[in-house]
Amino acid sequence: MKKIAFLFFFLVVFIASVKGWRVYRKVRHAQRLKIGVQKFKILNFSFTPVSNIVLSLGNFSSSTFMISQIKVAAYTQDGQLLAEQTAPLANSFTLLPNQNSTLPLAFSIKAATVISALQSIGGLTSVAANYLTSGKYGLPIVLKGFVEAENTQIPIHEPITI
Repeated sequence: MKKIAFLFFFLVVFIASVKGWRVYRKVRHAQRLKIGVQKFKILNFSFTPVSNIVLSLGNFSSSTFMISQIKVAAYTQDGQLLAEQTAPLANSFTLLPNQNSTLPLAFSIKAATVISALQSIGGLTSVAANYLTSGKYGLPIVLKGFVEAENTQIPIHEPITI
């Protein structure tokens, strides 16, 4: 009887440890999800603010994730809100290992913040010169928010230059 109880206890501990290892590995791999900017157009040719932002989510791990929600906002380096997500993710999607996915998100842009941020990096002439030579504005921003994958919330804090 003691052998059966010990075997049962050992089996339960083994199953729990395997399950725990899988959860730990999934959480560790979730830290390898990276958000990036495929397209960030905040000005058109008449220098008026527009909302044309396309984000991408990259999975740099060997795990598959079910992405159920994402919330992202773009801030200037001094913490002013530049662009804010206006609607939640409509449908969840599966992100396969070593895959990039384009995120269908809608954003609202704060025009006054955009103009003041562009003036702080040298004004419209500097921005226009940067855009014509490199295709980027030269504006440093910080993406903040979270991604919910497999019931795990992963914080986003990505400083980038657009």
